[in-house]
Amino acid sequence: MRILNYIFVIALGFFAVMFGIDRFGNNNAQQVGDTTLYTEEFCKDIIGFNDYIPLEINMKDGKIANIVILDNQETPRFLQKVTDAGLVEKFYGLTPDEAINLDIDAVSGATYSSNAIIKSVKTRMAIYEKEMNPNPWTWQLIGIICCAVILCLLSLCKKKAN
Repeated sequence: MRILNYIFVIALGFFAVMFGIDRFGNNNAQQVGDTTLYTEEFCKDIIGFNDYIPLEINMKDGKIANIVILDNQETPRFLQKVTDAGLVEKFYGLTPDEAINLDIDAVSGATYSSNAIIKSVKTRMAIYEKEMNPNPWTWQLIGIICCAVILCLLSLCKKKAN
């Protein structure tokens, strides 16, 4: 009888984990609709030539639709070189994963500014991706804890019965 209890608890834990991953932890579907992300909160330590460069990243259906360089303290001529080179447009149409893995060069003559923008976009996309796809190990851990609690309760019930 004890072996059947263990098999039952393991099966219950397995299904709890699979339900949790399917329901809450496996969000690989494309995000539908519009989302606006800001880099300021997450990227203040990414410095261009003078200071950090806050960005507004507009997402549409899980892809980057637009990037707006917000008010900043960067030297205007460096940012002009960045915009003239079409640096931010290279991210348009990319998913967060594609943006993170994009191999892109800095703009000559505006290296610090362009590197800051590239790193800010990639950093914010990594954070967004984590927000959209939580770690399924969390649900596995919850399943393991549930199994352990049930096993302890079963053991206590057995001891009281004896």
